[in-house]
Amino acid sequence: MDVIEAILNRHSVRDFSSKPVPKDVIMKILELATHSPSGGNGQPWEVFVATGASLDNIRRIYQERFQNGIASFGPPTQLPDFILKRMAANINEMINFLGLNPNDPASFKVIEKWGSMLFGVPVLVVTCMDKALSSNLDIGLFTQTICIAAQGYGVDSLIAMAFIAQQDVLRQGLKIPDNLNIITGIGLGYPNQNSIIKNYRSSRRPISEVVRYRS
Repeated sequence: MDVIEAILNRHSVRDFSSKPVPKDVIMKILELATHSPSGGNGQPWEVFVATGASLDNIRRIYQERFQNGIASFGPPTQLPDFILKRMAANINEMINFLGLNPNDPASFKVIEKWGSMLFGVPVLVVTCMDKALSSNLDIGLFTQTICIAAQGYGVDSLIAMAFIAQQDVLRQGLKIPDNLNIITGIGLGYPNQNSIIKNYRSSRRPISEVVRYRS
């Protein structure tokens, strides 16, 4: 698979099968990601991986908290309105795709419940960096490279706030030290072929709206 094909084929899988991803494939993906560019070659990324019993325990606690009314995820309120509107539109698209009513709060609970189940991922990659650093740009590049490298190995991915919603659980379960900020979570695996959501693709802004080209 060439890089253009990998970029175009890569999409957010929101319901994974239980099929495991071999450890050597995970490590190859992450090793490729270490070739990501970073400011001054600082390479600030620190990575924690949960699979098997470790991930099962994290998932169990997330689900217990959801059942007790603790939200799995939600958009940060400090985001500008135009971003919040796009995020809300994406959720509504997804709810409509599932044949649910976006005006019914119970429909959003369906999505939130998936989040509490960590979308069934067999592999959770948690990226972190030192609290002394303030820019997430390098981690963003690293995260994107993980997703594209995974696609090259036939492994699908999902970046989701739901993965890092309960950070105390992650710190305890993965022994993440206090000097690191938890930046994002990436699910790796293979899609659940019996799930309707596997056919959903989020829309993209037209390039004419994104780029201001001057010559």
